[in-house]
Amino acid sequence: MQKPKEACMRTVLRRTALSFTALTLTTAGTLSLVSPANAAANFTVPGVCGSSFREVYSQTENGYNTTSDGWGIVAYIKFGYSSSTGQNCAFIQKSTTNYSYGKASDLSITLRVQGNDGYYAHDANSYKYFAGPVKVTAPGKCVSADGWEDWAGSWSTGWHACG
Repeated sequence: MQKPKEACMRTVLRRTALSFTALTLTTAGTLSLVSPANAAANFTVPGVCGSSFREVYSQTENGYNTTSDGWGIVAYIKFGYSSSTGQNCAFIQKSTTNYSYGKASDLSITLRVQGNDGYYAHDANSYKYFAGPVKVTAPGKCVSADGWEDWAGSWSTGWHACG
């Protein structure tokens, strides 16, 4: 027969192990939800903007990268539109050949509505994978995105997703 002190110690250890496991699972789940722009994700328009969005335009930006010749795609800007919400969406993502892919670096996206200079959505910070999504409601209007990425600098897409 076990001594009461040993039985109590085993119960405490078992509870501690279960609490640690629950805390680990909770923390892991929370981390993936807290910072979507810093977690590797499904980099499609529906994956980033939401399931009701479809991709309507994509643009690449070249710069110095990790390819054998040292030059190529460093970032993408992607546009989406949701007919159910009337919203446009955009995000900028680093390419996997970008020197800072998976590492925090300055990244920004601004989504503008044609004919309304004061109406835009913007996201800028230090991100590992992508900035955004940014969304605007602009039925019947064109939208443009301005992006910034450390290895490519800044660029604008021009007006797209009209109508």
